[in-house]
Amino acid sequence: MKKRFLFILFMAFLGMLPVLGNGTQERVAQADALFDQVLNSVYTPQEHDALMATLRQAISLYESALEANPNDPHVLKRLSRAYYTLADIFLQGKKDKKAAYAKGQEYGERALRLCPGFVELEKEKGFVEAVKSCEDIEALYWTYANWARKDEFEILAAFFRGDAPKLRALIERAAEVDETYICYGPLRSLGAYWAKLPFGKDLDKAKELFERAIAGCPEYLENLQFYVVYYADIVKDEELADRYVQKILDAPIGDYPLYNSWVKLWARSRVGG
Repeated sequence: MKKRFLFILFMAFLGMLPVLGNGTQERVAQADALFDQVLNSVYTPQEHDALMATLRQAISLYESALEANPNDPHVLKRLSRAYYTLADIFLQGKKDKKAAYAKGQEYGERALRLCPGFVELEKEKGFVEAVKSCEDIEALYWTYANWARKDEFEILAAFFRGDAPKLRALIERAAEVDETYICYGPLRSLGAYWAKLPFGKDLDKAKELFERAIAGCPEYLENLQFYVVYYADIVKDEELADRYVQKILDAPIGDYPLYNSWVKLWARSRVGG
């Protein structure tokens, strides 16, 4: 009788699996829709709280789905990007921003370790060599983006941890896999890497990378912003900086509403408007 009861329970559980699976898929689909809604919204100070609430709802749904499937690469990569977006645009305090970037890095690394052969190669030859074998542009890029921003809050600790070679490997590999991702994001980020690395800066290389990103995708205004912040301002070329800030102000929002509107607000604040 007991065996029959357990068998019935087991069969009932099996019958529930499709329902459970569908529920998880629905949460992911809903999270995707909410996150895309944020990315396709124009940012204004008046919309700040509403957009942040929508983004946090997407994150909550993703994390709920991850409990059912901890190794879902799509969810891990979307979470890495979502936490980056939360920290980069919406959070204000350094402590909160750093914590969000750390979460984004964590999810990105988990996605990286799903790349075929990554874990085995990391054990055998180390993280840098494992990164060189990865083909997943999203895992590479968002791991780097979060990690690099987090390290800006702890530069000395990052140096003593030896983060720089790992970050360089991530963003150089991202550029090899797909330099056009997010409007030449790997080139933009690699330029920032060479501009702001505490030891071993190469501003000529940074300038070349920014100019390539702008040539490839001038309509993505963060390319222009990075050129100003991580090159023109550093070399104190005010004419160049003013010219590119004006380009940002004159540009349309275009196909990248969230980030382009956010960068335009930055440009207006810079000129005192």
